[in-house]
Amino acid sequence: MERIITAPTGERIVIQGEVLEDAWDVYVKRVNGHREISFRNAVIWSETDKLAPPPFDPEAYLSQFDGEDREWRERELEEEAEARRLKKLEQNAQRAKSACRWFIKANGLNELLTLTYRENQEDRDLCKKHFKEWVRRMKSALGGRFVYCASFERQDRGAMHVHIACHKLPKHATHKDVKIKGWELGTKVWRSIVGKDNGMCFVGGRKTPQGRIKQRSIAKIASYVSKYITKDYKDAPDESNRYSRSDSKNGIASMPKAEKIRIWGASLRDMIEMTFQCANDEIVVSHRITLERFEGARYWLVTEPKEPYA
Repeated sequence: MERIITAPTGERIVIQGEVLEDAWDVYVKRVNGHREISFRNAVIWSETDKLAPPPFDPEAYLSQFDGEDREWRERELEEEAEARRLKKLEQNAQRAKSACRWFIKANGLNELLTLTYRENQEDRDLCKKHFKEWVRRMKSALGGRFVYCASFERQDRGAMHVHIACHKLPKHATHKDVKIKGWELGTKVWRSIVGKDNGMCFVGGRKTPQGRIKQRSIAKIASYVSKYITKDYKDAPDESNRYSRSDSKNGIASMPKAEKIRIWGASLRDMIEMTFQCANDEIVVSHRITLERFEGARYWLVTEPKEPYA
């Protein structure tokens, strides 16, 4: 496979990548007992003696055509530009998804909340405005500290709603000088903003067939909240924040950095046997392998503590 890069001098250079079947780049992240490990075939890039073509000039290209042929070429270029725009948006969303997931794990956010509208409220900016005010009032009700990470999603009917990871709510809280149960707080604060009976704050996991609420682990909460960032990336404006989270003040945990190593002389089977390890105090959350035609194999393993901390 080949790529064109631009050197610091401005020169365009053609480089060629060679996928090494027996060499692997391994990435490991750890925080609070959570672990993600992945590996993929290493690629060695080298400069070729090929001349890079000049940068593409749309106007010069279109000047070769006229009439219906030019109109068709213009539409083709517009479609290609839109495809590149969406690809960049998806890449940004993937980075935001990873950051969101690790923020939740690093800060031990073990409660899942969902804010909804009863009305078909489709305005994303208004939803973000309501959510910002909801966070402010939740902080006030909880004594000034409310650590959260949230993603936004548009329902099939068009209405916005918000998925939130936070610390487990207290058994009791105070709202407008009245003592209430902790699980009621989110809804009362939300309705004080969006209107009486115009929404809910659902607390907890999903219902089992027996009607009980099954709590998600921290890793699964992180996966659930962050997945809506990539699900939503086409709908969100280009300049829009992909997700919302608490700022770096008040003891917010720092994000872990990946450790990278390169392993030589191992087969794919050897690598899976080395990486698929789970200690007695860990459980496997997920793992998968993909085989790319030109880029080789990729593997990913996610584990978490058996008993996530409160």
